[in-house]
Amino acid sequence: MKKFQFFVFAFVFLNILQSQNEKTSDYSNGLKTQIDSLIDLSNSPRISQATRNELLGQAFELSNEIKSDSLRIKFLSSLSYYSSSSRLNNLFKNINWETIRLAKDLNDSTALANAFWDRGFFYSKNSVKDSAYQSYSEAHKIFEAQGNSYLSGRMLNNMAIQQLEVKDYVGSEANAIAAIERLKPLSKSKELYYSYNTLAIITQDLEEYEQAIQYYDEALFYLKKTDYSERDVLQNMNNRGMVYQDLEEYEKALEIFKESLSNKNLANNDKKLYAIILSNLAFTKIKLNDTTQVRKLIENSIQINDSLQDIRGLASSFFIEAQYQLYLKDTSKAVVSARKAMRLAKESSSNERLLETYAFLARLENQNASQYAQKYIALNDSIVKEERKARNKFARIRFETDEFIAQNEQLEEETEVLARQKQIWTGVALGFFLLGLSVYIIINQRAKNQKLLFTQQQQANNQEIFNLMLTQKQKVDEVKRLEQKRISEELHDGVLGKMLGARMVLTGLNKKEGQEIIEARMEAIKALKNVEEEVRSISHELSHSAYQKINNFINSVEDLLSSAKENSNIITTFKYDEDEDYDELKGEIKINMYRMIQECLQNTIKHSEADNFFVSFERDGNNLIVEMGDDGKGFDLEKERKGIGMRNISSRIEKLKGQWRMESKPNAGTTIILEIPLYFVDSNTKGTLQNV
Repeated sequence: MKKFQFFVFAFVFLNILQSQNEKTSDYSNGLKTQIDSLIDLSNSPRISQATRNELLGQAFELSNEIKSDSLRIKFLSSLSYYSSSSRLNNLFKNINWETIRLAKDLNDSTALANAFWDRGFFYSKNSVKDSAYQSYSEAHKIFEAQGNSYLSGRMLNNMAIQQLEVKDYVGSEANAIAAIERLKPLSKSKELYYSYNTLAIITQDLEEYEQAIQYYDEALFYLKKTDYSERDVLQNMNNRGMVYQDLEEYEKALEIFKESLSNKNLANNDKKLYAIILSNLAFTKIKLNDTTQVRKLIENSIQINDSLQDIRGLASSFFIEAQYQLYLKDTSKAVVSARKAMRLAKESSSNERLLETYAFLARLENQNASQYAQKYIALNDSIVKEERKARNKFARIRFETDEFIAQNEQLEEETEVLARQKQIWTGVALGFFLLGLSVYIIINQRAKNQKLLFTQQQQANNQEIFNLMLTQKQKVDEVKRLEQKRISEELHDGVLGKMLGARMVLTGLNKKEGQEIIEARMEAIKALKNVEEEVRSISHELSHSAYQKINNFINSVEDLLSSAKENSNIITTFKYDEDEDYDELKGEIKINMYRMIQECLQNTIKHSEADNFFVSFERDGNNLIVEMGDDGKGFDLEKERKGIGMRNISSRIEKLKGQWRMESKPNAGTTIILEIPLYFVDSNTKGTLQNV
């Protein structure tokens, strides 16, 4: 009887348990069906973004009810991918963070890598470049460890694009090349097209235009191996046309843009690209002095960009319109168009276009030139600072990545060593069992010795790597120091001196009135414009282009002395041999002589309390002797500390392979004598100071 009751109880219990399991299974299947339906609906092109976000949010909430982690991670991975295009930051972040957390718990490296990929795409889309780079880097490390060269290459190209946007050209180029190395053996033509396109943009930004054209051609080669669209080919042609613009080969650029516009489908299939090519064609025709149809091209590009609400494109179109109106010498209309371009560039955060517009308006609006110059400098400094900060973050991430790889390699090596040791032990145990404990001790000791040698070798390798890194850092620091020193000299000797003169004139005229005073003020304003021009020269290539500014050297020195005479009441004297052709001097000698004279004159005005200042040029064989000085209060050479001006003179004369000395005593004035070597094409040609 008791046995019968037990079997009845067990039968009822099993039926109840089976029923509950069936209900649980039915509930899980229902959840899966609902989540799949919500994800499918969210991908419909007919729904709004708000509805799509709502559907993805509901699917995420339902996924939290799934008890099986292995099933839940699949749904979370899908939700992370689809929500990465969402504009709701919290929605994506919540889904993505949960995906990463669960993937780590499950040790699911593929799901983890895909989640980091989604995060990189999300941050890239929202222009958070450092976070995008780091996320792609995390995904790359996982795919690389898995031996998945295809996805590793794609992540490297994504990283290169983020680096390119902050002008980290060295790192961007290295990652793009690394991507190509992984993708070429796999014959992944589409991804190779993207990587070569990235390389082309890098070299174009670096002004290596011939190389850029080769990379664009290589990209087009791989593009045509895919099921490419006309849009991709036209984009490639537009890029090559812009390279020819940079090369000032406008005839080739004109040919490319006209060929692009001959495509009948472009205007309907891709209006944004169509507007860009219209603008580029208009700009090219302006450069070729051909105004035919230019106004219509610009008006069409403005109309298309306005219909697309493409603010950045509108800024570009109005800027080209301003250049066209300036070409027609209609300055007032050019200013109006340029101001529109400036406003739209600000609205679209197009900093490069905004910088171009500031510079353009500074040339056109004399009364506001200084304001635009200040805005240009402030924005440029801000951009450089942000790009430097991002590059530093990228460098830190690369260092951590390299360290991670090194650790993995070391772990793999140690694992291989341990595996080999295990095989040895197994073989010894099976083959030499009879030798017993004595053989075991000998082999164990040998293994320890091998491990010790391995450790010593590793330490030696690490020390060598450290020494190489230290040497490289010292070289970089030395280059930075020399560059800082050069720029400091130019700013101190050139810009500061001119601004001092202009300030002194304006201070003296501040409380005076009259037509002559107005004209004097205009002269001072012109001096400030010259300062602006000199700053621009320094920013482009200070060590070469500034040298070419001095076209008539003697007149430039006389103007410098005359300006000091007018602004400080110091009497200046200039003596030189009129039979010598000083304009034939190399630019390097002229600019450095001019700066040293300017430095001495500036020191005389500020410190000497002198009434007279003199300069003389005299040739002594193959040397040019420059003597300059004043009748001021002088100083004790042994006690006086050298300032930055004297250090600049010493640096400049050293560049010219010359010598200099200073003579001064208290209350006896100061004299500086420069001895500059000259090298001649024909030493028998008298009266020629031409250098080679």
